[in-house]
Amino acid sequence: MVNKNVISSLRLLMVAAVIALMAGCASTAQVERAEQQAQQANETAEQARQAAQEAADAAREAMQAARAAQQAADASQRCCDEAHEKLDRALERMQEK
Repeated sequence: MVNKNVISSLRLLMVAAVIALMAGCASTAQVERAEQQAQQANETAEQARQAAQEAADAAREAMQAARAAQQAADASQRCCDEAHEKLDRALERMQEK
């Protein structure tokens, strides 16, 4: 009797060990899959960070170009205003004569 119970217990223990081992393998595969997904997410995040940095750099360059264009436009407007004032003065002098 004791031998049959011991053998049954050993068989049950072996089946439980195999099931636990198989469950461990499935968990390992799931962990590996999760690690791969995390790695892909990190790579995607790094690519997004690089793209954002490039966009910020391009925006900075565009802002510098816009400021330079505004300065050129302001200088051109001042030149036109000065020329207009000179013409007005010249016209006034001609009319005074």
